[in-house]
Amino acid sequence: MKKSCLALGLFIIALLGFSIAGSAAQVIGTSGKCLDVQGGGAADGTPIILFSCQGSPNQQWHFSNGQLVGIGGKCLDVQGGGAADRTPVILFRCHGSPNQQWYSRNGQIVGIGGKCLDAQGGLTADRTPIILFQCHGGPNQQWSVR
Repeated sequence: MKKSCLALGLFIIALLGFSIAGSAAQVIGTSGKCLDVQGGGAADGTPIILFSCQGSPNQQWHFSNGQLVGIGGKCLDVQGGGAADRTPVILFRCHGSPNQQWYSRNGQIVGIGGKCLDAQGGLTADRTPIILFQCHGGPNQQWSVR
């Protein structure tokens, strides 16, 4: 319990630091892999994947107005605005809709429909798709900021 509270507190402090300082950081998930915009592009609809952390611009995120903003000033977005399990998470121009709103709870990043960012199937390999899925607290739904 103490460990998860500490992790949540650090995550919230890091997110607050993003909005106050405007600095970007990496969002790190299972096996120390990073939330990554596939291929480093900034086109709308580009998939979000798990990838080895390199510190590159496509792995840099900052928190602003409830949104996670990445490369090209684009937002972490649930494709199509739905909340169904297994819906892909993509990069898309920021528009502030519910499918681009995120908050932290118990080390998880929670979005539309109360669903969590999830490394699909609990996999840890590079290029594992990031999806929206019912929150269950597994390691593939645990995220930290560095």
